[in-house]
Amino acid sequence: MKTIKISLGLASVLALFAIIFSACTKSGVNANRDSVGVYLTDGPGEYDSVFIDITKVEVKVDTTVYKREDGRCNDDDDRDDHQKRNDDFGYWTDLNFSPAVIDVLSLRNGVETKLGEASIEKGTVRKIRITLGSRNRVVKNGVSYPLELLNETNNLLYVKLYNKHRHHEGRDSSKQRVWVDFDIARSIVERDGKFYLKPVLRPFNEYTYAAVYGKVLPLEAKAVVRITNGAGFDGVALPDREGRFKLRGLEVGTYTVTIQGLAPYKEKVISNISVTSGKATDLGVITLTQ
Repeated sequence: MKTIKISLGLASVLALFAIIFSACTKSGVNANRDSVGVYLTDGPGEYDSVFIDITKVEVKVDTTVYKREDGRCNDDDDRDDHQKRNDDFGYWTDLNFSPAVIDVLSLRNGVETKLGEASIEKGTVRKIRITLGSRNRVVKNGVSYPLELLNETNNLLYVKLYNKHRHHEGRDSSKQRVWVDFDIARSIVERDGKFYLKPVLRPFNEYTYAAVYGKVLPLEAKAVVRITNGAGFDGVALPDREGRFKLRGLEVGTYTVTIQGLAPYKEKVISNISVTSGKATDLGVITLTQ
């Protein structure tokens, strides 16, 4: 296996946790095939690094007569999906992912990475399954700690997908994308000096969901940006070395952004931020004062 730490400077060449289905053209390629690709991005936590050991990535494809029914995966229990390659809800297919230990904290402020892709039978992708290895760890204040996995389905992580998570592209809408956010801030539990990984994976569609971005100064404040909609959604952004930040995967609505800096810098709150489907709202330059 290899270890990957992705620089923010590679944002222009990395794609995010997405799913691509592309129908074949009329040039003689089999029109009954799609392609699927999975991408990863991060909602960061306040750590130096979080290394996640990913050994396999798969998707579950529904080719039954029910494939157009949204929400069909509601009845598909994750806990028995490992027992066979196919069931009434679809079949599992592997993506061509190369096992790697990825620092997911490097995938923030709009950075993403492709995990793999595959050709699949035409149908609806209902789930993503990520298999974790044992080399998961977190680095905090320069010290590395093992991450003990706390997950109902052991080392298998499942992401259920609905129509709102998919962006349809192409003339026949057979090419699709779905972004998936590994919410580190909510995925790590610290208890008695030990760290536990309870993965929270959140799919979204960048064309129907929204984003906010901006810049926090001075850099010496080492700010943390928090966002909430007051209805259960909380997100965190850690500005880069130039103070820039971006929060993605926001459902349409009204949010409050709180910027917190190190003492003696005072907290700043921006309320009633309305976000629009498929657009990124610019919060401008936010200056913290002492």
